[in-house]
Amino acid sequence: MDAIAEIFMEILGELVLEGGVSAASDHRRPKWLRVLILTLMALFFAAVFALMAVGGVIMLKDGKPIAGVLMLALDLALVVLSVYSLRKILRTFSRR
Repeated sequence: MDAIAEIFMEILGELVLEGGVSAASDHRRPKWLRVLILTLMALFFAAVFALMAVGGVIMLKDGKPIAGVLMLALDLALVVLSVYSLRKILRTFSRR
């Protein structure tokens, strides 16, 4: 039963994220809707990245320095990659 729930959540998450990126990049949608979609996705990812950073700091305080540093490094790498993807999406706003 856990495997079915995991597969369902993975498919649902992928549909929402991939659909959000494609909807935010689509010129046929109104600009306000694309901005709204991007804002919601940015808030979701900011919350996930904040939780990862908090988890890394907690691991450092609990005496698990390797795990804490790896978690913070992974968090930083994901933030950098997200900013790169966001810049790529935002370039579509200026094109006509």
